[in-house]
Amino acid sequence: MQFFDTYQEFLKSPIWQNTSEPEDAARQVLQEAADLEDLFDELYDNTLNGEEKDFDSHFHYLEGKYKYELERPPMKSYGTERPSLLRIYAIKMGTNTYLITGGGIKLADTIQDSPDLKDHVLKNIDRVREFLKANGIIDSDDMESN
Repeated sequence: MQFFDTYQEFLKSPIWQNTSEPEDAARQVLQEAADLEDLFDELYDNTLNGEEKDFDSHFHYLEGKYKYELERPPMKSYGTERPSLLRIYAIKMGTNTYLITGGGIKLADTIQDSPDLKDHVLKNIDRVREFLKANGIIDSDDMESN
């Protein structure tokens, strides 16, 4: 019961302003996931055609401990809604090229206030970045040759 109570408290956060019940939140997350998949299809097509609204315009640098990382920088993607409940995390490997490291449902205003998401996301990013470094993979060109 403590698990449910903990997550019920998150529904009181401003990020969840449009949902008051867990079932509503689940429906909203599912709809955002479908919308985000459609958006990624559009970004892919735009990238292939050299059109503006591409992956580079969609992903944003992940702040915090990665703020000044220039090599293999961690990035985040917001969902399509405002406020967005979904996040996709990736490492930028080159122009319009991202290696997805994970994703999650945003439970609080900041990742620091979402301990499960924060721990999961940062560990995955660090693990993937360490693997890339250990294998001499700096950008997408290196991925093709390995």
